[in-house]
Amino acid sequence: MVSKSENNLIFDFDGTLADTLAFTINATSEINRNLHLLSDEKIDFEKFRSTDTIEFFKDLEIPTYKLLFFLYKYQRKQSREIDKVQVFQGLPEVLKNLKKNGVGLAIATSNSTKNVKLFLKNNNLDMFDFIYSSIDYFHKNRIIERAIKKYGMEKENVIYVGDEIRDIKAAKEAGIKVASVTWGYNFENVLSKYKPDFIINRPEDLLNLFK
Repeated sequence: MVSKSENNLIFDFDGTLADTLAFTINATSEINRNLHLLSDEKIDFEKFRSTDTIEFFKDLEIPTYKLLFFLYKYQRKQSREIDKVQVFQGLPEVLKNLKKNGVGLAIATSNSTKNVKLFLKNNNLDMFDFIYSSIDYFHKNRIIERAIKKYGMEKENVIYVGDEIRDIKAAKEAGIKVASVTWGYNFENVLSKYKPDFIINRPEDLLNLFK
């Protein structure tokens, strides 16, 4: 049973809670070579960090079934190496304070529940009310909407916390506010162009969202 709260934060996983950028860069290069999807020069991580992820993948013109297989391989590799993935510095203390102050904490992600649970266990972050996972990578708004509906939350009481342009778009499509963190995948100047409700430069700034 999820406890009801007037203030709720639903977090993205990769790049928001979990510092997975270095892992993603290495894993992408390795899996790409194994699957022979693209030439190395087409993998431009600066462009990746400056672009909507969905648009980035569209520009690569990789067939959807190959891209989904790539994401499957990525999650499998992350599962094997999840003990190397760390939480962003300062977040554990902030999350504990949020919980202490009665803020509901949850995760909605296109990563696997298994990976998220292993990460939370390894980093002593057993404080989330629920984890909602779906492989619907290209429609993150549906992931957020389904999570809110399943756990009986009121949209006006929810802020989604993410690190990507697609998180901003998804939250707005789902009809909720969004806070963009600047320590993840997309750069701050890029995130700002899509007008999130909040820009979060430090984990402790999350404490001020409901003030």
